[in-house]
Amino acid sequence: MFDSILRLLGVTPRFSDQDSFRQLNEVAPLKPEQAAVPGKNVQKGSSFIRREAILDRNERIAGYEFALGQKVQNRLLDKSALIRRVYDEAMLSNLAPLGVSSLLGGRSAFIRLSLDSLRSPLLSSIAHPNMVIMVSPRPLDEVDLAALRDSLAHVAGMGFKLGWSICRPCPEYAEFLQQAAYIEVDTTAMDGIQLKALLAELRAANPAQKLIASHLQTVDDFKYCFERRFDHFMGPFVSSREDWHPARSDVNHLPVFQALEMIRAGAEFDVIADCLRTDPVLTFKLLRYINSPGIGLQQKIDDIQQALMLLGRERFYRWLSLLLFDSKKPGFRENVIREQALTRGRLMEMLAGKGRVPASADPLFLVGLFSLMNVMLALPLEEVLKQVALPDAAAAALRGAAGPMYDALQLAIALESDAGEIEAAAAQCGLEAAEVAALMIDALAWAQEIVAVN
Repeated sequence: MFDSILRLLGVTPRFSDQDSFRQLNEVAPLKPEQAAVPGKNVQKGSSFIRREAILDRNERIAGYEFALGQKVQNRLLDKSALIRRVYDEAMLSNLAPLGVSSLLGGRSAFIRLSLDSLRSPLLSSIAHPNMVIMVSPRPLDEVDLAALRDSLAHVAGMGFKLGWSICRPCPEYAEFLQQAAYIEVDTTAMDGIQLKALLAELRAANPAQKLIASHLQTVDDFKYCFERRFDHFMGPFVSSREDWHPARSDVNHLPVFQALEMIRAGAEFDVIADCLRTDPVLTFKLLRYINSPGIGLQQKIDDIQQALMLLGRERFYRWLSLLLFDSKKPGFRENVIREQALTRGRLMEMLAGKGRVPASADPLFLVGLFSLMNVMLALPLEEVLKQVALPDAAAAALRGAAGPMYDALQLAIALESDAGEIEAAAAQCGLEAAEVAALMIDALAWAQEIVAVN
């Protein structure tokens, strides 16, 4: 049974067992065409890794939780300890080849494991100082405390940080909670008085410990937990687009200063263009400006480097200087949306020419980059498209017109939210899970590096 479930999750088992296959179908039925052939291996890499952003008190992304897709989790959670172990093995097997921990710079990568998986041999393949293993308490009568102490010491000795996920006070686990680097608290499971008492207890036991507020649904939840002095925050509110109306003049200072310095230093236009294309709002404003009636061009421009050449250094320097008076400090939504837009653009650019994805990388990058521009600028999509000249295929994809470019965008979006659509979205693009997951991690690392610089 153990190995059969691993097949479902994209992990090659050591041996086959048709009886286990039949038992597996009772827990997690395969697609009809797969279930018709008992013992048949599911295509390797058919599981996807999803991510969820975790914010710090500066409203910046401090790390990501990585897990298998929600559809797989829904099948396996709340099952037996054996099933949970299978889930853990599948997740570790999917994470190992991606190099997640080494790609995130100073950020942390969080994974959840059951207590029974702390001795998994697969852990050695992802051991890294910024990798955090989160575990949940179990009733003490189900736990061998001596074995638990040994397992926790083993994991810490490999270089992992340790954290506990709790939904209530757990005095029976005091010795373990005090030693953890992180404590995640399900804020929906307690009222205000209970939460205040728990936080005071945790802070008194280990003031250096990082406290994570999880399952935050709204901005009000975030503000409440921020005031309670939590260190990190996660939940649906992070990627929520509701009730956000940023100033339309939102431009970051640093990319503007960088571009100004490049112009003064005589940098080539292609180098300056590469700097600008990593800032969605700045790209939007430049293309809107170059295509404005006052410039008087005969045809619309959709290429940043071409726009710079047409403007010339002096005129472009003057335009950038004006943008320095059009800035504000971004909050958590701006930071998250900007990084999501960059990740989408980079991922779609790297997908160019793979499967059924179009071969031209630049339009794909623009589709990903501009897919959240209406949110960032609080403008209707059509208003954005009126002001910026995008290639026809890119504009059509943003409007939702069916086609390969739109399919690539849907895959990039599915990898963020994972409402059970990832596998279908990848298949629509003619791509395999393992390849897409690896590119997603690379895109995320690239976006993180850009945001860190900016």
